[in-house]
Amino acid sequence: MGRTQSLWNANHFRLIGAGLLANAVSGLLYVWSLFILPLEAALDLERAHLGAISSVALACYTIGIWGLPRATARLGLRGTATLAIALIVGGHLGFGIAPSSWTLAAGYGVAFGTGGGLAYGLALTLAARLPDVLRARAIGLVLAAFALSGIVLPLALGDWIAATDPAHAFLVIGLAAILPGLGCVLLLPSVQRPVVAGQVSIPAAPAPDMAFMVMTGIFFCLCFVGLILVSQGAAMAAASGLSDPSRVATAMTLGYLVASLFGAPLADVVRERQMLALLTALCATGVTAMASGGQPMFLVGSTLVGLSFGGSGSVLPVLVGRRYGADQISAIYGRMITAYGLAALIAPGLSGALYSAQSGYGRALALSLFVAGLSFATAVLIPLRPVPGAPPR
Repeated sequence: MGRTQSLWNANHFRLIGAGLLANAVSGLLYVWSLFILPLEAALDLERAHLGAISSVALACYTIGIWGLPRATARLGLRGTATLAIALIVGGHLGFGIAPSSWTLAAGYGVAFGTGGGLAYGLALTLAARLPDVLRARAIGLVLAAFALSGIVLPLALGDWIAATDPAHAFLVIGLAAILPGLGCVLLLPSVQRPVVAGQVSIPAAPAPDMAFMVMTGIFFCLCFVGLILVSQGAAMAAASGLSDPSRVATAMTLGYLVASLFGAPLADVVRERQMLALLTALCATGVTAMASGGQPMFLVGSTLVGLSFGGSGSVLPVLVGRRYGADQISAIYGRMITAYGLAALIAPGLSGALYSAQSGYGRALALSLFVAGLSFATAVLIPLRPVPGAPPR
């Protein structure tokens, strides 16, 4: 314990503090389902259209993560954080000032989505810079901060969001995001290395192998199920007869928080196959509980899906670091984010379309159960032996 404490210094605390604040505002992405019913009434949009806007935000979120290496090389850490926070705040304020389906798609979908991805990728990059014995804990902490918005907002403001005009709610949230965003910017160093002749040097990741393909496939499945709940969870709960649909967002993000805090340290000591099997089993069990009916089981199932979804984000960077080396976490996990983006493009819009076609979520839950079962079956395919040169486990 003493050795771990001695490794912490002021610079480490600054990096972690900035990562926590960046992900606290980035995590607003996962309270979208709270606004489904108010937006549907205010803008007279169908559920499928709202699902498509959620898909835009999630896809742009992925693009933001992809663009992080170039942004940090050109703008430095502080400049990248400033850009991310400006997009997050501006995206909310844009819809709050001039509410329409177009400003919702452009402000929330494109601007906030891109800024949220930059902030998330920045937080993970900051955590990955810490020494080996601190890295897993740091990743868990910054990813836990990502879930806090999804826990705090439903508990503190769930009833208010349901009753107030959504444009006003977006305006208040956008203004509230300025303070933590400013704190994130100020904690980061302003010095950056110059970019010569406009060229950006980005480390190359090794060619994809079987382990990468298996982990990416599982990541897609877990994100697919998780993002259906993110985009439609409150509406699904209302359709199932829950008296307080906002509790679903709290239950899911509570699971996400727990998995973020403890998933990364656990992945540091458990073998890859067992760790992936655990995550996929939690997902399948959670969807089964949600489909069984009844308010308690729906909330239990949402929590289990949150555990698997949050676990995928905290566990996979650690597994990547163990197998390929810590210096490859950003590059290889950045490739894996493609699975998140693909799930983001498909899951919210498809679940909304299935609801519109059936006037219910039975087909969406059945599809989620199939995808969760597929991920569990895939976990056994990961090679047991690490690639040459990686430390033995």
